[in-house]
Amino acid sequence: MNRSEGKHGKTCLISNLSVFALLALSLCESFPQSVMACDQVPAGQTFRIRLSQPVSSYSSKPGMPVSGLIIESPQCDGLPAFPTGTVVDGHIASVHKVGIGFRYEIATLGIDFDRILPEDGPPIEMHAQVMEVDNAREKVRDGVIHGIRSTNTPQDHLSSRVAYLLMWDPQFYWILPAYRAVFPVLPEPELYFPSGTDLSLKLSTPLLVARSDRPAPDNLEFDQPDRDALDRKVLSLPERTVTPQGRDADVVNLAFIGSRGQIDGAFKAAGWKGADAMSTRTAFREIGSFLLLRNYPRGPMSKQLLRDRPSDFRWQKGLDSIARRDHLRIWSEPETWQGQPIWLSASTREIGASFSVRRRRFVHHIELAIDVEREKVVRDLTLAGCVETVHNAPRPALPTSLVNATDGELQTDGAVAIVQLKDCGSPVSETDLAFPTLAARPHSKVARYFRTQVLSIRDIWRENAAYGVFELSRMTVRSIRHSHRRQVSVEAHNGK
Repeated sequence: MNRSEGKHGKTCLISNLSVFALLALSLCESFPQSVMACDQVPAGQTFRIRLSQPVSSYSSKPGMPVSGLIIESPQCDGLPAFPTGTVVDGHIASVHKVGIGFRYEIATLGIDFDRILPEDGPPIEMHAQVMEVDNAREKVRDGVIHGIRSTNTPQDHLSSRVAYLLMWDPQFYWILPAYRAVFPVLPEPELYFPSGTDLSLKLSTPLLVARSDRPAPDNLEFDQPDRDALDRKVLSLPERTVTPQGRDADVVNLAFIGSRGQIDGAFKAAGWKGADAMSTRTAFREIGSFLLLRNYPRGPMSKQLLRDRPSDFRWQKGLDSIARRDHLRIWSEPETWQGQPIWLSASTREIGASFSVRRRRFVHHIELAIDVEREKVVRDLTLAGCVETVHNAPRPALPTSLVNATDGELQTDGAVAIVQLKDCGSPVSETDLAFPTLAARPHSKVARYFRTQVLSIRDIWRENAAYGVFELSRMTVRSIRHSHRRQVSVEAHNGK
């Protein structure tokens, strides 16, 4: 081979390599992004599941299996690692029931989830703990759900404080036991979460994903011309609801396209309930639910206006606390979209309640990040099989930080989720009705009455002056020990 042939051969080789490189690049670009996704979800990431069966501190036993369905997948490179409805298995790790009240005053329930069961692959081992129970009065610490102390209620504080003052004189010790014997009304201390309860989980260790491809999104997007038209339309819609007094209230963050029947059917299929009208009866029921730390599934909502009109629909979803619920109001719009009715909605999540003397009613406190609630509504309707397409239309002019009618702060990206509804099909995550029901508390009224008296006697011991001195002494000793350990740690660190 002469020099010219060598140069030509080298040129051909470089050319061929370039062609292969361009071909490889083209193939990479043609592959869906999901194929290039990661294969491991890092520890610490949270996701959400929906229980397929009930669990109870009164009836569940350590080691009993627990099953749920993924409703919000952990993310892998910004993509869902598993499709909605994937089964998650776990077990009861620990449980303490109140029972009659001799040993425990507070029920606890620990659930560990240890397997994901993909439909088209082998089980995947994981380690995840419960972080939160949606709309529950219970708290979660270190993966363990802690119930309430039934004697620690708003109406009980008054009687306990009065009794505490009287107990400085021993002749008045009978007052609190007599009160509890005549009025044995206390909240149920046992834990009970029915099937359909939503839990937030946190990965304790990295989660290996067996497949490199990721599921397609649950809902289809509108076509580009429709998206552009919807973006323009959203800019002309009202941004806030107002109170009858004219104060800015909630942010309009949802729009539904569909018939009245589809609105009604979608929320019923998703497990949401309507709201009772304001009245003296509902006011007393609301006060009773607040005092006894229980839920009012159809609790009334305050009146809000949009375009000077009251709402056409009011929907809410709770669990076991009147102070915590997801809720929204829906108004019909005079305009239509491609011949279909348009409905506007303002959704928020209530995370607490208190009685306002100035307003002479209960005031609910709203979760700061209202976009989380917007996404939850879309997710719930999607899981119910009632959503055709979804598009988040931006509103750049809307401030990201706002204040509502009760002076609560709201934060939002300003977008409106536009949801095109359809007649509801099969739910994506359907709970298994084959699981047996669990007893949530003692069946016998006599047993429950006896439990109330036992818990009351324990409460008397806690509320007297002697126990107050003991508790103060114990707190002082703990504080001294903690300070001593911290000082030793600092000295050891400085010594190094």
